[in-house]
Amino acid sequence: MILVLFVLIILGMDIAFSIGVASLFYILITQFGDRPINPVLFVQELTAGVDSFALLAIPMFIFAGELMTKSGVTQRLINFSSSLVGHKPGGLANTGITANLFMAGISGSAVADAAAVGSVLVPEMKRRGYTAAYAAGVIAAAASMGPIIPPSILFILLGSIVNISVGQLFIAGILPGIVMYFAMLATSAYMSRRLNLPVEERVTGDAKRQAILGGILPLGAPVMIVLSKIFGIATPTESAALVTLYTLILAVVVYRSLSPKAFLEAAVASALTTAVVMMTVATSQIFGSLAVLAGLGETLTTAMRAISDNPYVLLLLINIALLLLGTIMEPLPLMLILAPILFPMLAGMGVDPIHFGVVMVLNLVLGMVTPPVGLTLFVMARIGNVGVWELFWAAWPYFLVLVAVLMVLTYVPWFSLALVDLWMR
Repeated sequence: MILVLFVLIILGMDIAFSIGVASLFYILITQFGDRPINPVLFVQELTAGVDSFALLAIPMFIFAGELMTKSGVTQRLINFSSSLVGHKPGGLANTGITANLFMAGISGSAVADAAAVGSVLVPEMKRRGYTAAYAAGVIAAAASMGPIIPPSILFILLGSIVNISVGQLFIAGILPGIVMYFAMLATSAYMSRRLNLPVEERVTGDAKRQAILGGILPLGAPVMIVLSKIFGIATPTESAALVTLYTLILAVVVYRSLSPKAFLEAAVASALTTAVVMMTVATSQIFGSLAVLAGLGETLTTAMRAISDNPYVLLLLINIALLLLGTIMEPLPLMLILAPILFPMLAGMGVDPIHFGVVMVLNLVLGMVTPPVGLTLFVMARIGNVGVWELFWAAWPYFLVLVAVLMVLTYVPWFSLALVDLWMR
């Protein structure tokens, strides 16, 4: 089944259909053995895969991000970011990193953040003397904050898969996201001096006030999400509905920048993206169930325990394995297949599941900026009109820094658990 999956991915089949076909192939093969699997299981698991209240948050967060883009809120956030850090060493690279930090608190998707910020900022960076590969690479790396800072679509999926608190995962991602932000800002300053990149003029007076006023209101969305979890006001799904409503009010009433046509385009784009995500979730549920029936979890657990019983060693091995697997598979199927196996094993060794949840998601997100199968990388290569490998080598310093951050977060659980212990336990 796994072999068929990889062959189909290499041949270019969509990931959801690759997983589904591989699962059907396995069910067919079992019909010739002594333990045939009833094909009805395929339909049952397909339905069960998306039968979750928590998953309702995904289309709403996607819709909120689309509304932000269509109504020009993304441009306001970029102007706000530029007024804060554009004049410091790093220039527009700083602006891209900061804009992705703000967008991360709205859409919850690395690809959506990269596309929204990159489509506006990369052409401007090229005009200011940045190479296309470097400009696109910075945005691709910075978009990695999207699934870590709340809200996060991957956190919602992970909570649904392994039955842990999505709210606690949201809060656990705040400090790691901030660490990633400052680590990339430091990298940007270093690269700016090394490559002699331009910086922007300091924004002052009325221009700065307008930039701040234009960008401050959209930041109410992530604040609303965090406060709703701290005070127990709403579930993540209810928070998603509130954020969508808040975004719609901003676009229609406050800024008056959302036309009926743009609203329809945002709705259609959100529906298409949601369909792709949910189809992958559904087929991955089947794949995971078949893997459990085949004893894959027990096999992997036994093999890893044979190497070491030390959780620190196992965490290192898991990090390496996830980084390598992330180069050839998308985060969603990897999470759906491996999370039910890894979480119980590590929990038995005393590893906090919330902490490991943050580590796993960051691992999988880094896979999105590594070739040959890195969706964020492909999106930014198209926007920057550069080759995927050229872009990756330009973003290599940022990737190394993010891997270093991953190691710190892996072995210092305080970054993930401090706010959770303070506010939610």
